[in-house]
Amino acid sequence: MKKILVLLSLLVLATSCDWFVFDNQESYNAQVEGTFVDSQTGQPVLFSWPNTSYVSIIEEGWDAEEAQKWYVKCNGTYRNKLVWAGKYRMDIKDQCFYPEPQSFELAKGANTVNFKVTPYARIIDPKITHEDTKIVARFKVQVADAAQTPNVDVALFGFTDRWVSDGNNNFDFDKKQKSGKIKKIKLTDGEAEVELSIDTTVESGMQFAYQRDHYFRIGAVASGTANTSKRYNYSPVYKVSSDFNTIAEITNWDED
Repeated sequence: MKKILVLLSLLVLATSCDWFVFDNQESYNAQVEGTFVDSQTGQPVLFSWPNTSYVSIIEEGWDAEEAQKWYVKCNGTYRNKLVWAGKYRMDIKDQCFYPEPQSFELAKGANTVNFKVTPYARIIDPKITHEDTKIVARFKVQVADAAQTPNVDVALFGFTDRWVSDGNNNFDFDKKQKSGKIKKIKLTDGEAEVELSIDTTVESGMQFAYQRDHYFRIGAVASGTANTSKRYNYSPVYKVSSDFNTIAEITNWDED
């Protein structure tokens, strides 16, 4: 009998303490979407996977602030359906544009927040063509601040899917595809045309080893006292058919 009374006493004690208090923290109550917009041109700033695929966002008002990763699509748009209403700031680190911290506030429900940023470089009037046995890229480059980023390299990247970038690239510019990259160009005023080319008869990595579709993207990296991580700015992604007869810009970044 004494054992039963002791067990009952322990049960009452346990149920009266904080062990059995339910978590009453509010669930996500807001959603946000928007675009990273070039502060000068008003056009979307294009991102890449994996090196510039997210931005750091901090929710303010906490004793210990912790950065969240908000992923951005390659077309410069983002969507986050799991956030709370509150005050936030974008804490730029290691991105393809100048660090300009921006504060914003989210209300309960749907929100649209567009960020105006200044990219280190801009790819202007990009054109991808197939000529004889080569893929040729012609474009112009404009640097936002030549005093801070006097060193500019350009390259034509190739990969086997649409995530092509400097981080997903099959071309060996030092040996097999030397014409695909130019180091330290001086044509950075947005007026003079630059040309790069890739020889489709020369295999590089998995590129051109098999008959398949190919994906190309022009990149420009402007560096110096700014952009010390040497993050690229990009053109859109172009899909080239296996027979090289059809070249089209990839525009749908909502599909999996």
